[in-house]
Amino acid sequence: MSEVFSADVVKAAFIRSDGECECTKSNHKHSGRCNNLMIYSMRGMDLPGGWETDRVNSDSPPVAVNCRIICMDCFKADK
Repeated sequence: MSEVFSADVVKAAFIRSDGECECTKSNHKHSGRCNNLMIYSMRGMDLPGGWETDRVNSDSPPVAVNCRIICMDCFKADK
């Protein structure tokens, strides 16, 4: 897993995302926000609906506003 966020932070960030990928990186295979659908119980799974967390700003604390929820396609594209 990419970052260490508490379970409460992850849940709050996932709720904020509406279960859709929050990636907006222009070098990925989407325009604007990705919005791939994800399933909460599939964190860390490399399957459709799988997702992971990403820290928005590495200098900021591990809180919900700094926790981005991204699908596995976008997560793998960053590696």
